[in-house]
Amino acid sequence: MWWVLLWAQQIFAVGDAGALTKRQVHLYERFWVEHARKDDILIWLGDNLYPAGHRDKRRDRRRWERLLAVSRAFPGTVLATPGNHDWKAGIHGLLRQEKDLRILPHPGATTPETLSIGRWHLCFIDSEIYIQSSGKDFPWKWIDSLFQKLAPQDTIVFVLHHPPRTVGAHGGHFPLLAHIFPLRVLSPYMYIPLPGLGTLFILARKASKHPTDLSHPAYADLSKNLLARAQRAPQVVIFLSGHDHNLQVHRIGEKQWAIVSGSGCKTEPLARRKALWGRAVVGLWKLTPQSMEAYSLHRPDRVIWRFPESVVP
Repeated sequence: MWWVLLWAQQIFAVGDAGALTKRQVHLYERFWVEHARKDDILIWLGDNLYPAGHRDKRRDRRRWERLLAVSRAFPGTVLATPGNHDWKAGIHGLLRQEKDLRILPHPGATTPETLSIGRWHLCFIDSEIYIQSSGKDFPWKWIDSLFQKLAPQDTIVFVLHHPPRTVGAHGGHFPLLAHIFPLRVLSPYMYIPLPGLGTLFILARKASKHPTDLSHPAYADLSKNLLARAQRAPQVVIFLSGHDHNLQVHRIGEKQWAIVSGSGCKTEPLARRKALWGRAVVGLWKLTPQSMEAYSLHRPDRVIWRFPESVVP
């Protein structure tokens, strides 16, 4: 019966939590008390420290300590993967993070790293390295062999910061407010109307194909290759990512899904009609053997969306 216990482990996925407030720290601690057990797993999905990774500055240390406080309160295993903001401090910044958290893949590694838990097989990919190197030397044959060696009834969970599918800002969605109040990119409180400038900024960003956006050639290549392989796979495949500051879920194939969980501490709008489900709320996803559930951090007692039984593979 030991394998049944292993398969009962839950995964909590939280992205872009690198600027937690004191109140949010307390809310996460409360959430763990209500939901988490010692056999569960917490995965930080990148951008674990804003604005520019761990430079060992005073603000960096203060914000990092808040993320660590949430991590220490979690009763189970805590893992993390890097995001583009974490990489702004370079390899030395990631090594500082690794002193306190297990970072997967190991900082600087271009090869994915796997971790098997029951019938869940976690595959961690450093998507920022892929984008910055334009996919040079990425072991796609290794990814193919992973699908081949696992049984059809297994579940593969790809963990990477950049989602292969998203309908948030990084997927090219900019709501009307972004055109009118462009300075909110710098601060959510800067409601200064600059409608013409906002539209020009958005057009320039789309034309430039910024490395953080899905329109960038290397990011698009990573997405295309991952989604194509997932759609051909006999296994259940789940992509867990952050990057866009909201909660999303997309159906990729019959048994394949892409989940965005990038609202660990802040939110941005999304094109809800283009996703199976989505909401701009500070929150997280919980994966269980029976279902995948989205929660608002402020309402730990209520599931805001759950995969219908008729949909869950």
